[in-house]
Amino acid sequence: MTPLREGTLALPDGRRIGWLEEGAPGGRPVFAFHGLPGSRRQRHPDAALAEAAGARVIHLERPGFGWSTPAPGRRLLDWPRDVGACADALGIARFAIAGISGGGPYALACLHVLGARLVRVAVVSGVGPPGSMARGMMPLARLGFALAPRWPVLVRAVLRPLARLAVRAPDRYLARIAAHMDAADRPILARPAVRAMFAEDYAAAFAQDIQPMVDDLGLLASPWGFTPGAPPCPVAFWHGDADRMVPPSASEALVAAVPGAELHRLPGAGHFAVFDRWAEVLGWLMRE
Repeated sequence: MTPLREGTLALPDGRRIGWLEEGAPGGRPVFAFHGLPGSRRQRHPDAALAEAAGARVIHLERPGFGWSTPAPGRRLLDWPRDVGACADALGIARFAIAGISGGGPYALACLHVLGARLVRVAVVSGVGPPGSMARGMMPLARLGFALAPRWPVLVRAVLRPLARLAVRAPDRYLARIAAHMDAADRPILARPAVRAMFAEDYAAAFAQDIQPMVDDLGLLASPWGFTPGAPPCPVAFWHGDADRMVPPSASEALVAAVPGAELHRLPGAGHFAVFDRWAEVLGWLMRE
């Protein structure tokens, strides 16, 4: 899995954002936002899918993950400014966005702030606003969302050994995750290419510290600071009805809040459905 290009981009305030680009170099640009935890290395193992779709996919790392400079006290609505600056640095005027899992709210924040620059926005297995995921969420994830806004120090203490395991023994970490997932997710997590990708991803995600993950979880579990409204471009959600990490009620709540948004229900699919649906998502993002 050799990336086309990767590096860092300088922001106006002196911070840097880590990025990785794959797919068609002259294709239509798509900024992809990783899940939680995640990094620029979190992507579909088959880069040929992006090239076949004619997509130039640029994976951005949120502050503190991978090569990105931390930004203490950041908010969800700070991210669109960073994305806009990255697009400017790359000479990209308008672009599409794909937000995966924990990257979903960040995609919607960009829709709220950068609407005129966006051509399409796709969210796959995306986290919903507070109060939208109470039913059907597996206990471990529900506990993390409940504790993060109130007791981040406790969450940090719990996550530290898990982060160490993810970096030092990614197969064991994935096995633990799979044990809590629906049967639909286990075969996906067992694929050698997916496991190899996540091994790279975890090493990059926790290269600095686990605090960015604690911050991210706290932001997603707290009021977002904006309400999704009428979008200036097409918006679509994909969600598996067997997702126990982020229940489908998350996307249902967001579709109800975003007029005209599409909801692609995935019967029998779990949280990691993106690995089977990435070509479909890119195809939708590439439409005129």
